[in-house]
Amino acid sequence: MAPQFFGQEIAVTVSGEVKVPASFRLGGQEYVVLEIIEAWQDHGFGRSPLRRKRWWLRHHRNYYRVRTTENDVFEIYYDRGTNLKHPEYKKWFLSRQL
Repeated sequence: MAPQFFGQEIAVTVSGEVKVPASFRLGGQEYVVLEIIEAWQDHGFGRSPLRRKRWWLRHHRNYYRVRTTENDVFEIYYDRGTNLKHPEYKKWFLSRQL
């Protein structure tokens, strides 16, 4: 099966002391995370042109590759935003299904 790209915001329930994803909702269906296969951080600039690469424009994302109880594998990320004074910028996204 070819990877399927989503790129949409999702609602995530977190658990644990480190606050990792425990479940998420997609299209009215809830997926329970069975296993976190891999986790990493992204502090890059994305596709910004070289002249626009300023520290305040960097991504601050935590990525997770997860396996659900249905044995589906998804890549989701938590966008931590760029401004601590605006928690509304902190959102979860479903990147793709593998």
